[in-house]
Amino acid sequence: MSSVTETSGTERNYLHQLTSLRGVACLVVLFGHAIQVFRYQNPQRTGARAAVHDIVTYAFNAEAAVVLFFVLSGCVLSLSLRKYTHLTGRIVGSFYIKRVFRIYPLLWFSIGLAIASMVVARGWVGDGVFVGWLSRNLQTPVSVRNTVMSVAGVFTRYNGPMWSLRVELMYSVAFPFLFWLVRAPRLRVVTLTGLAAIALLPLPHEVGTVFALSFGVGALIPLLPTTLSPRHGLYALLALVVLLYDRYALAGSDLPERIPDMIETVAAFILIRDLYASGRQYRVLLSRPVIAIGELSYGIYLLHLPIMLIVFSVAGHVVGTAALLAHPSLTQAGLGITTVVLTTALAAMTYNILELPLHNLGRRLGNALLVQSSPSRPVSPRQGADTHASRV
Repeated sequence: MSSVTETSGTERNYLHQLTSLRGVACLVVLFGHAIQVFRYQNPQRTGARAAVHDIVTYAFNAEAAVVLFFVLSGCVLSLSLRKYTHLTGRIVGSFYIKRVFRIYPLLWFSIGLAIASMVVARGWVGDGVFVGWLSRNLQTPVSVRNTVMSVAGVFTRYNGPMWSLRVELMYSVAFPFLFWLVRAPRLRVVTLTGLAAIALLPLPHEVGTVFALSFGVGALIPLLPTTLSPRHGLYALLALVVLLYDRYALAGSDLPERIPDMIETVAAFILIRDLYASGRQYRVLLSRPVIAIGELSYGIYLLHLPIMLIVFSVAGHVVGTAALLAHPSLTQAGLGITTVVLTTALAAMTYNILELPLHNLGRRLGNALLVQSSPSRPVSPRQGADTHASRV
């Protein structure tokens, strides 16, 4: 099979499918939080009802969706660097500039929204409603120190999903060196073995060392041959099942969380490699609404939990928190759908007003740094402004 980058139509298709995959994973996280972060009064279910309930709820595996984000990020960042034969200081500097303008502006906006949601939830929702980590986050004092650290991306208690942005920032700094190691064929096995060893270190999950492997295998995807086994589509389907249900299968095993993280990293690698290299076109991932959700996914991911807290707090203030918790299925569905609608609308606004203009500014500044080292080489249209902030 020829390289997928040789045909512009094929390249456009796999970029759209990767973008859509990010959007689908983002919605999985959103509904996963609607299911997981409140202390519902779960009724006793037996037999077929219990099985159906588990199949539906475990499909919203938010943890696996975040692992997929990291593998996908490694793949996309690798695409941005592989066109350079050598990684010079200017190229790395340009890479960092673009990452700063990609990540930080919306992060700062989300902090303000998160603080507002904390105030509303503290005032209208009683103790014992939220699960442990969210309850601790909501009890965090709003201070100048915490706010400054949040703006830097270090302190993540204001908005729970920010923890993955801290991981993203950490590996964005290390990525050029990681990419250099993975690109060298003689260093790949040693590098991936080292990343797996780092992932197995018995460190707290929030440190993020387990995700070194996720970024490493993601970076490898565009560097591998694009000839795939005819059975790879079946492998991708099995990988999807693993991503959705591995934690359900391992629920009683008492394994440390880094083990399912590593299993999901391998599954995400197989799935994304199929989308990237197989040439297959999945109609649902190429549909305009799903692509649009993918384009807005960064905003949806960062903004959904504060909006969900506000929606739950207002609904609880109107009908009573006890009534919401007593009807988990209805509350989860209503809360998830309402949050999707409101968050998508806000994400569309921030995308056009904040994300896209500043992302394109970062592109121009990064490309200007490259042009300084080669003034006779014009910047191609693909290197300039774009209408899609999620592309690199």
